[in-house]
Amino acid sequence: MSQDVVHIKLKIDIPKDKWLAKFTKKYSELNFYILSKFLIDDKTGLTSFQINGSSVPKFITDFKEYSTRISSQILFEGKELVILNVKVVDPWILNTLVKTKLLIIYPILVKEGIIRIEAITDRYKMDHFITRLEKKGIRAVIESIGYYYKSTLLTPRQREILTLAIKNGYFEIPRRNTLSEFAKSIGISKSALFETMRRIYRRLAEHFLQTSI
Repeated sequence: MSQDVVHIKLKIDIPKDKWLAKFTKKYSELNFYILSKFLIDDKTGLTSFQINGSSVPKFITDFKEYSTRISSQILFEGKELVILNVKVVDPWILNTLVKTKLLIIYPILVKEGIIRIEAITDRYKMDHFITRLEKKGIRAVIESIGYYYKSTLLTPRQREILTLAIKNGYFEIPRRNTLSEFAKSIGISKSALFETMRRIYRRLAEHFLQTSI
């Protein structure tokens, strides 16, 4: 079995008898997102959904009528957004995820009876996951697959310059050395150092904004 770490996108057909298949097909204009899945026991699971779109009020009315057949709780109800928890009997996909130890990326988009899963995982775990679904009679199709390479925040040279800048007091108030002095101490031109520092600031700022949202 391959131990390669892959980035994979997968389409899974929801069994037609499941409420999610019926509602995502009936309300194809809505975006259904699975926010989390929690296994209560082997026979029961809890799934959180976020559903958004202009026809949310109509969906809510329809769902409330249907929800007498399932255990559910509406956590937030708005004009174009609803968040709800659904208690699932026979959590077919959740049981498979737990047993194959597959880690997936949330939120998960569900449209027109199809779950679109994205994961970064060992290839053999994904193969195992697909095999278990097929044994349950559930169709799964790989949309894309490729090797995963974890990118570093800064290049080795950028990290070296940032470390020296901190060590030499470049960020202190007042500074212990100027940009010209710092450039001379590491053997590069002032303009080259300015451009490198600009790139470092931008990369750190982008990372901060991405992780703070």
